[in-house]
Amino acid sequence: MTQATVLYDDACGKCSRWARFVERRNRSARLRTLGQQTEEGRSLMDSRPAKLMGVDSVFIITEDGEWYAKSAAVSRIALRMGFPWLLAAAMWLIPGPIRDLCYDVYASGR
Repeated sequence: MTQATVLYDDACGKCSRWARFVERRNRSARLRTLGQQTEEGRSLMDSRPAKLMGVDSVFIITEDGEWYAKSAAVSRIALRMGFPWLLAAAMWLIPGPIRDLCYDVYASGR
């Protein structure tokens, strides 16, 4: 089975707790969590697309190799977690700039 990779800031306690939350609810094994500061995580972070360089966020690399950050990553993670968590993907109905603003406000508390 192909998995999407979730890259999270493993130097951040809040982010690490969130990653453990995802791991515990990843019943379908469609997600693999990986800390950004691990050797493999640093290598992946160095290979991210130019448009995401300098972005401080959680990232998902989909099964097709596409990269997403911030709220776009969170919604794709939720979709892969199954019911009831996939319902959080309904945030996609909110315009991207507003979703990302909410993400930035939440992330500023790290």
